[in-house]
Amino acid sequence: MNGGALHVHHATTGELQTAASTLLAPLAVIAPRPDAFRADIDAAAVGRAAVARIRGCGHLVSRTAGAITSTDPELLKLTLHRSPEPATADQGGQQSRAHAGDFVLFDMTRPYRLAVADGCDVIAIGIPRTELGRHADTVSRQAARRLPADTGAQAVLSAFLLGLGRHLDELAGGAQAHVGDALVSLLIAAFTENEPGRLDTATELADRIRVYALANICDPSLCIESAAAAHGISPRQLHRIFHRTGLPFAAWLRHERLERIRIDLLDPAHDGRTTAAVAARWGIHDPRHLARALKKHYGRTARDLRLARGPGMSPGRPTRED
Repeated sequence: MNGGALHVHHATTGELQTAASTLLAPLAVIAPRPDAFRADIDAAAVGRAAVARIRGCGHLVSRTAGAITSTDPELLKLTLHRSPEPATADQGGQQSRAHAGDFVLFDMTRPYRLAVADGCDVIAIGIPRTELGRHADTVSRQAARRLPADTGAQAVLSAFLLGLGRHLDELAGGAQAHVGDALVSLLIAAFTENEPGRLDTATELADRIRVYALANICDPSLCIESAAAAHGISPRQLHRIFHRTGLPFAAWLRHERLERIRIDLLDPAHDGRTTAAVAARWGIHDPRHLARALKKHYGRTARDLRLARGPGMSPGRPTRED
């Protein structure tokens, strides 16, 4: 998506198939009346997620076993249905009918089919499994099941997505990254709200600390000590909690800051800012430290990232080398 956004009006089935395959992974789109088919597509990268709203004629979307390769990104696809007529979902033998206001989730590492009727109005989200952390398996187990969005966290996620679909063009840079974080958090809340059993207390605390850190990521004083103090624990306890997750807090925080800096460096909207100014937006004020960290993390300097930016590279989606 050039500049992180895509708008196609009166798209043909071929144009919809190309857009969906580019945003997510190779997909097939078939319409019962190809000559009469038309759809409007509005899409954008939001943080590390791809968000699209499709409105138009009925069609079938399928991801076949032959289209799946080892190089495809491991994505989960969430659809929110607003169409007056129900849609039919099928994956792994699980089938459901989604009515207006329902969610349906698909694991894009496996074949699936989704048929929508005329008057289609669907918001589709593609999110890397890695973004969901330890919740990825819990969420993906609900593939092809209808999840009503009328109460609790599901209703909050639905309202968020409807608002997001209306304001895709207005997101850029830091706002885009923050909205992407909120989207992932709400998806986890919606799909784990009724998860059986209690979560481990230390794991719950690690999640709360991550949410706190992301909300304060622009603060250069954010560190292990300040995060621990904000949650009434010692730095040593925080170390132990994050050791169990497999990634120390300091390393996780460094990655999150560097990823947001990388996104801004790839975004033409920030070409007027110096690298130091971009880094300062995300709490890093030492240019020498930044240069070493970017080189180590991505194998490129800030100048390399800006020069290597191609016309088709979206600022919100990580490249293969990430």
